[in-house]
Amino acid sequence: MFALRASCSATRAALSRRAPFITRSLATDTPPNAFSYLEVDDTPAEPTPFENIEDGPPTAGEGNYPKGRSYDSPFMPMVDKPRYRLHCHSSRNNTITTLTKPDGSTIAWASGGSCGFKKSNRAGYEAGYKCAKSMFDAIKNEQEVNKVNMQLEIFFKGFGEGREAMKTAMLGAEGATIRTLVTRVTDRTPLKIGGTRAKKTRRL
Repeated sequence: MFALRASCSATRAALSRRAPFITRSLATDTPPNAFSYLEVDDTPAEPTPFENIEDGPPTAGEGNYPKGRSYDSPFMPMVDKPRYRLHCHSSRNNTITTLTKPDGSTIAWASGGSCGFKKSNRAGYEAGYKCAKSMFDAIKNEQEVNKVNMQLEIFFKGFGEGREAMKTAMLGAEGATIRTLVTRVTDRTPLKIGGTRAKKTRRL
């Protein structure tokens, strides 16, 4: 601020030596302090008057929070539901499905052999579909008997035909009430990278 005022006075002195009439015009036209707008004013600013209340900033009700119904709010309280797990292990020889509780204990299980299929048919598509339907019935029974409002996590392991059968059953009419419970789908198939030499290919 002092530097600006000093430079202003120096400019006036130089102009007065060259042209006295310019000093007179500056003295008559400019205010006493041309840089007064740069000075800091400690007085609080006056609020902007609004003709209409709607033109002003939004205001909250009493308690500093807007009142509204809880189910209309985007920040609804999260209910911690028990997480049940459905495991589907589909290999080249069989399909095994298991339903477990949140603590890991088994509720029900089904396989291609328990569904009535023999030998190589246990790993087929139809066997996997029957296993999926059996697990869906076990989930419905758990909901009805224990009155549980559950969440369901699905874990796949292996690339057998039972994997596709489980996915098709879940997306079909049989899984209409079950897929609404699903919160996560995870693939736990182990992938070999490097390691020991694989077993030779079987030839029939």
